[in-house]
Amino acid sequence: MLLKKILFICFLSFSTFIFSQQGDGGIPNSKKHFSNFKNIDHKLFEQPNIDQLKSEDQITDNTGSAPWRFGYNNSTNLNILNSGTWFDLPNGDRLWLLKITCHNALTINLTFSNTEIPNGNELYIYDPQKTFVLGKFTSNHLYKGQLGAEIIAGQTAIVEYLVKAKQNYGHIQISTVTHGYRTASEFHEKAFGSSGSCNMNVNCNDGIPWQDQRNSALMLVSGSNGFCSGALINNTQNDGKPYVLTANHCYSNPASWIFRFNWQSSGCNNPGSSPSFVSLSGGALRARRQPSDMCLVEITGGLQNGTVPLSYNPYFSGYSHSSTPATSAVSIHHPAGDIKKISFDDNTVSAVQAMGSSEANSSWQVNWDRNTTTEGGSSGSPLFDQNHRIIGQLWGGGASCNNLSAPDYYGSLNKSWEPNGSSNSEQLKHWLDPNDDGVTFIDGYDPNNSGGPTVNDASLTGPQGVSGTFCSADITPSVEITNNGSQNLTSATITYDFGGASNTFNWTGSLAQWQSETVTLPTVTLAAGNYVFTAIVDNPNASVDENPNNNDVTSNFTVVVNGQNVDFSLTLDCYASEISWTLDDDNGNTLYTSDPYQDNTPGVLIEEDFCLNFGCYVFTINDTYGDGLAGAQWNGCNQDGSVFIVYGTDTLAEITEANSDFGNQEVLNFCLEDNSGLVDIFNENVIVYPVPSSDVVTVSTPSLLMNKIEVVDMLGKVNASYFPKGKQKYSIDLNNFSKGAYLLRIHFQSGKISHSRFVVK
Repeated sequence: MLLKKILFICFLSFSTFIFSQQGDGGIPNSKKHFSNFKNIDHKLFEQPNIDQLKSEDQITDNTGSAPWRFGYNNSTNLNILNSGTWFDLPNGDRLWLLKITCHNALTINLTFSNTEIPNGNELYIYDPQKTFVLGKFTSNHLYKGQLGAEIIAGQTAIVEYLVKAKQNYGHIQISTVTHGYRTASEFHEKAFGSSGSCNMNVNCNDGIPWQDQRNSALMLVSGSNGFCSGALINNTQNDGKPYVLTANHCYSNPASWIFRFNWQSSGCNNPGSSPSFVSLSGGALRARRQPSDMCLVEITGGLQNGTVPLSYNPYFSGYSHSSTPATSAVSIHHPAGDIKKISFDDNTVSAVQAMGSSEANSSWQVNWDRNTTTEGGSSGSPLFDQNHRIIGQLWGGGASCNNLSAPDYYGSLNKSWEPNGSSNSEQLKHWLDPNDDGVTFIDGYDPNNSGGPTVNDASLTGPQGVSGTFCSADITPSVEITNNGSQNLTSATITYDFGGASNTFNWTGSLAQWQSETVTLPTVTLAAGNYVFTAIVDNPNASVDENPNNNDVTSNFTVVVNGQNVDFSLTLDCYASEISWTLDDDNGNTLYTSDPYQDNTPGVLIEEDFCLNFGCYVFTINDTYGDGLAGAQWNGCNQDGSVFIVYGTDTLAEITEANSDFGNQEVLNFCLEDNSGLVDIFNENVIVYPVPSSDVVTVSTPSLLMNKIEVVDMLGKVNASYFPKGKQKYSIDLNNFSKGAYLLRIHFQSGKISHSRFVVK
């Protein structure tokens, strides 16, 4: 049996920059005083022996006995006394800057120790472009002088430390510089959007009753090179003590752990790019136990009033340590380093001895339903019973989208609660029932609604019909309304807008707790442009909503009035994770884009409808390996890919299977033109020859008289115009034309227009 692997998320796999809030937020002071970092101390770490590291990884990966290693740790002692460059600022402050580069690294991340940040001083870490900024860090983010910083894409990081005028210097010490040398794709899985297709986003309709528990589930950065899942768990004092339950096999020194919250899709579908997330750093070990694979950690850094900031919308899930098997179960997790997913076992779980444990009934066995599963990276994720209480954490198993019938095993809270002869550091009871109340279960705690269970609580999720691009001015939005309160929901007010005047929809119905209904709002007619749809629900049962944190949804969309539907089709080869593409207009604006696709899907047809105005466009397709869509040349793959962009019956751009090996990149330029009034060039017997040609091309139209000929390049620019008035044959000198493809736009005296293409070689 395999442990659920702990996967690293490579930020480089995202099509857009991921916004991460770690620290208290702020703007680095160097932004105001420095335009570049040429004159600061630069520490360079050479590339480690990658082949040797990967040979070691191959053994560890197969056993699942340790975190999935992505980086090589350089042990260092870089501090403000022996490294960096000091600058005096006009206001009397002093600024310390240090540039760190890991040669040829994919990512870089830093771990701090023996660090002291006196009040008023500020620490930041960022990339040289300052597009990814971590901080500001203060003493509130340190635990025993330690801090783990988020992973930065690329090979270079800038460390900035501001010392306020007349303030103590404190101390900054970097103890580890991690050279990221491989990505999760080498484990045949990748990051955002990459978990198996059967995985269900947590905000799909099935997940609506589990929104509180969703807010407790989080992702862990274990040490500086591995990922797990976990959850905030409540204690009998209902005081928001920031305990996190995860798996023992995820353990490393938690002082440098990072805890990520809210990394999830806002709706059921995967978004076009990675959602934002927020994170805290630093933790203290409270308990761990091997026979039931339990680990309990308390978050120590970045807290507000001793708990997770309320702006993170945290929820501390309840628990049950009963020995009675749950009649159904749910897990919320981050499979394959992907955004938050949800899995369902609709049957009674079983108590079993599994995963090599020495203890009978140490695990709960689940078999997933509703076409859901877990994957590597889900380790440590919570298992909830039918009452929404945690009963265990994921240890391992064989379940995946390729093996939906295989069981998973969760270490049992019943066995972790108070084992015979256990110390406080080996049990959960001491921490989760500190007053020895003797409870078997407790419900969850919501610090944003600390007055007890809600009676009137309506929420909105899953906006539909208001995302993407529309070729029509008529928009019909819909939202999901859910009753999260204990009283039946019979009425509510939905206020919505598209960036302008507000509209009101009065909903009536009957929803018991956790039930939901799709509400279709009236159709509106909009002008062309970009819009933000916002909807807010209020006045449940004509009362005050007791939990306003789940009342609103937003979604972005674009309206193209009189747009044209252009068909895009992409046939995948066997290595689709290497492929991504963009479609830009002739002003360089990106209209459509893709993330890499899933491997081992040869012959799968990807189809999309582009909504485009008449004009010219640039389609760019990239392959990270360098063999384009040519898969059949490799052993075990018999499929080459292809691309076709079609308007009506006209193929505007294409990559055929015969030309699938385009290397790292292929750029296709095409123009979408108004075909009204165009004649069929074959019916009118338009002849263009020779094609291709290097000196002269001749246009012959035996049945029509020509009036004008325009030579248009693939960006839509008219390069030349000729006026063969009344002629049926005309030759064009090509000596002044560059090599490439061109369009002939032929105007006839009848008023009709025809198109033909030719190539200058």
